[in-house]
Amino acid sequence: MINKYLYALILLIFSVSIYAQESKKDVNSISREEVLQMNIEELSAYDLEEIMKLMDIVGASTIEELYELLLNKDVTSASKSEESLFDSSLSTTVLSYEEIVSNGATSIEEALKLVPGIIIREKTNGNYDVQIRGGQNMPMNNMLIYAENTTTLVMIDGRPVFNYGMGGILWETLPVSLGELDRIEVVRGPSSALYGPNAVNGVINLITKETKSDTPLVSANFQGGTLNTIIGDVSVKKQFSNKFSAGVSYYLESRNRGSEKIYAIYDDQYYTLDEYNDRNAVALWDLHIENDVYNDPKRGKEKQGINAYATYNANDDLSLQLSTGYLDANAITSTIGDTPSPYNQRISYGYYTNLTGNIYGFNLQACLNNTLQVFNKKHIGWTQETEQYNISLDYLLKFNKLSIRPGLSYQSIYYDDRDHIENIGDGYFNGRVSLKNYAVSARFDYHPTDKLRFVAALRDEKYNKPDKWQPSFQFTGSYKINDNNLLRAVYSRANQSTFMINAFSNYTWNLEGTSNSVDAVHFGGSAKPSMMIQDMFEIGYRTRPAKNLLIDIEAFYNKSKDYSALMPDSMRTNVAANLSTYTTLYTSYRDLDIKSEQYGISVSADMVLSEKLLLKAHFTYQQSKVTDLLDLSRNQVAGLQGAQYQPALTNDITNYYLYITGQGPYADAPNASYSSGYQPGESYYKDMDNEAIPSFWGSLSFTYKPTDKLDITAQGYYYDKYYLYSQYETSSNRPADPKYTGHIDGKFSLNAKVNYKINNNISVFVNARNVLNNDTQEYVFMDKIGGLYLAGFNFKL
Repeated sequence: MINKYLYALILLIFSVSIYAQESKKDVNSISREEVLQMNIEELSAYDLEEIMKLMDIVGASTIEELYELLLNKDVTSASKSEESLFDSSLSTTVLSYEEIVSNGATSIEEALKLVPGIIIREKTNGNYDVQIRGGQNMPMNNMLIYAENTTTLVMIDGRPVFNYGMGGILWETLPVSLGELDRIEVVRGPSSALYGPNAVNGVINLITKETKSDTPLVSANFQGGTLNTIIGDVSVKKQFSNKFSAGVSYYLESRNRGSEKIYAIYDDQYYTLDEYNDRNAVALWDLHIENDVYNDPKRGKEKQGINAYATYNANDDLSLQLSTGYLDANAITSTIGDTPSPYNQRISYGYYTNLTGNIYGFNLQACLNNTLQVFNKKHIGWTQETEQYNISLDYLLKFNKLSIRPGLSYQSIYYDDRDHIENIGDGYFNGRVSLKNYAVSARFDYHPTDKLRFVAALRDEKYNKPDKWQPSFQFTGSYKINDNNLLRAVYSRANQSTFMINAFSNYTWNLEGTSNSVDAVHFGGSAKPSMMIQDMFEIGYRTRPAKNLLIDIEAFYNKSKDYSALMPDSMRTNVAANLSTYTTLYTSYRDLDIKSEQYGISVSADMVLSEKLLLKAHFTYQQSKVTDLLDLSRNQVAGLQGAQYQPALTNDITNYYLYITGQGPYADAPNASYSSGYQPGESYYKDMDNEAIPSFWGSLSFTYKPTDKLDITAQGYYYDKYYLYSQYETSSNRPADPKYTGHIDGKFSLNAKVNYKINNNISVFVNARNVLNNDTQEYVFMDKIGGLYLAGFNFKL
């Protein structure tokens, strides 16, 4: 089906391209606002005489000053108000659409490699782990989900897109394409006071393009290449009057993996599923068959969707923006469950509606996400229908040197698995469960002098589970030494929310007939789940030593506590009258005493060497430490429980046999039940480094424009080695020589794109990702990621 849509997309693009004409804006009629909205690529289309006129329009005295104006874009995510990027008191990056296209990124996640402080590692073709500064894998030795991006809040036009089932971002479910973006704004550091829970390590806000009078009626992007990779989008947008505009877009993405193999872990070794099943009389899950659970194991990602936009601007005091869309996504990536294989196939499809407006000074946002999510394909109980409602309202009050933005917000989330199980008890939640919270907030922005600025954001959130108020805050101060130098400091606190799996788990994983020593594992929720809290202190320095150079330095220290995780409680065995036994391992989400500390530094630089050459660079160094860590995996704890319990169980069965044969009394007749609640002692706790995130990573890229029509971009990206302990491998029991382990070597990859502009409407390009074909693993237990070679075109009319 996706190929049918692809052919229709290409036919539409080339049909419209027949009418494309060269159209460069006349410098004699262009406005100052239109010049400031340009990017460096658009500026390169003008000759020297025309550039001089553009300088006059914006009041720039030199070409370098004009470049500086185009580099120093405005940002809204850092403060919820539009402000200069240079003046922002937070660690903030703005990534423009033109920069993303020039770089050749094939997805939103890959584009984030250009942002300082974000570590990007590819798991399978097109599926990524994305973390701001890292510091996750809490607790160690547990499920891989704890090592993923569970502390970053992603938004689309201010609308949160977060998976509250397991907690985190399912990147393949973002219902927006690169072609629809105007820019990506990233705020590093705890930001719950501004945007609510789960903005612990930061916020990524994907901002879509506005439809204006000069917006192309039709725009399209397409590229295809190796690994059967097809990526494309097409948009039709029009401003019908000064008050009303509308548009619609369609996108698709299809990628194969570099392998058709799915692996499982057994005795700290990595096997294909066939090899795994040969070693076990029965598969650990009889559903774990490549052609059943993974109906197309070579397909890494398949995604398509449609979005519609409408804007109504009645007057300066009333404007409304409405967007809605539908998404269908399928990905083979790392598991978020407790399976024998670190691979997992996830399926999501559903729709969203988002309304934003400025209504006589009030800023309103109301949105609905309605999705069916299959967290583990064909595993009973892992399919849920989800509904998420968010509404927020704030108002900006301005005084002489002080502005105040009070606000209210409400969120309700529902997960329901009843229609996807045969019997109550087969599901993970076995009903319709809900999380709700409402919040009051206020942001204060005070300028006592032209150089000094203080900002405070306060938020208090009331949750229904646990039934408590949770405060968060953000205090910033900045001192503008002069127009080219800014000092800043931040102290902030943010928190995770409760997730469905933490609060409402009520699932029994039936293992009867397998090679396991237990017959079932029960996963239970917590009546009062804890919410992880992070405090951060950060200092920063932003400088423009030259008009064409911007340098940003940020040093940070984080301290986190109040973690919780799924841990074994007890082993229980029931004995039937015929002496058959049924053993269940009981687990639940419990609070943990562990604490995490992280410190690091990020440095970034943007430089325009000339009208033909641009350079961008960034690097991050960080270290994380964990105290009071339980240095055993859940499986090892369960093994200790069973080892301690087995002798007593043998005696109990013997005594029960004597009872039913009339040879002795037995108090627990007629059905005996025995349990062990063993937990390891203090000797098993230790302090250690958290090596799940590389200690160093960074990027260096340049864009060279030898002519007005040709531009060449290259980017080098490097990360240092890291070691991720998980349920498959722990720090206490590292395998001697496994095929794959939790150890990942450092990797350097080189990306390159060559783009030729046929005219202002059509560009063609070749695009190589990891051009040197360095095919080492990037994420623990996942695929070996090699080169991806593509060709395509961009079109607008």
